[in-house]
Amino acid sequence: MIRVFQCEDNLTGILTGVYDAWASRLGHSGVRLVVGESDQELFCEYETVETDLEKAEKVLRTVRGRMGEEAALMIAGAAACTDGDKADMIYRMIALGLSLPDGRRICGMLGHPVMQRMLELSRRAGNIASRYMEFIRFRETAGGVLLSVIDAEADVLALIAPHFADRLPLEHWLIYDRRREKAAVHPAGKSWFLAEEVREDALREMEDSREEEQFGALWKCFHRAVAIEERKNPGLQNSFLPLKFRGLMKEFEPDGETTTAKGPKGLKTSESL
Repeated sequence: MIRVFQCEDNLTGILTGVYDAWASRLGHSGVRLVVGESDQELFCEYETVETDLEKAEKVLRTVRGRMGEEAALMIAGAAACTDGDKADMIYRMIALGLSLPDGRRICGMLGHPVMQRMLELSRRAGNIASRYMEFIRFRETAGGVLLSVIDAEADVLALIAPHFADRLPLEHWLIYDRRREKAAVHPAGKSWFLAEEVREDALREMEDSREEEQFGALWKCFHRAVAIEERKNPGLQNSFLPLKFRGLMKEFEPDGETTTAKGPKGLKTSESL
């Protein structure tokens, strides 16, 4: 009989599941981790994991102490993906790493099937985060906060936020993931943090500053001015700037519209540039 631990779909929930699965003492072959509720299978019993920050922190401290920071970052990247097997792969990686005399060797064991899968997951999340770092657009609100909205296919806010905290340390900024209703918040001169259950309505109430409206109009005017009608190449444009990023980019907004948490409506993505 295999016990299946059903975790919340986030890093804290998965690490709590790792703690509970290990504490069950059923052996690695007798447990499996999944995110959310899965289809019931024969010869399995199911246990819902109650997310516990203290348990998750204990697991993370053990990983960092025994396996190193590189392993912890790989786990965080894998947890950001949407793949259904990520929780179980994270558990298998931690079990493998703690079984080694030197757990820091784990990230070099790329011939092992578990590590091959973990590398694939972490790379995918890293690639998604890198693309959003390139295409994120901030707008200045009347309150002086820099606001950006994304709709990422993976939960990459925690991978994106350190990048902007390093580059905009003296600015108030907020990056909102509308798909998950969570935000990375950075008060000027302080550390960033994640806020969950953030409603889109709160963002719609944040009006643009007067300077933002002026510079936004100038930015769109610039893109129209540099475009050469005879050299427009939509296929090449799409390869450099996929359509999924354009709904919340200032240069693709129709005149008279302002980006909101849901993005502008009726956007014609083949125009400008």
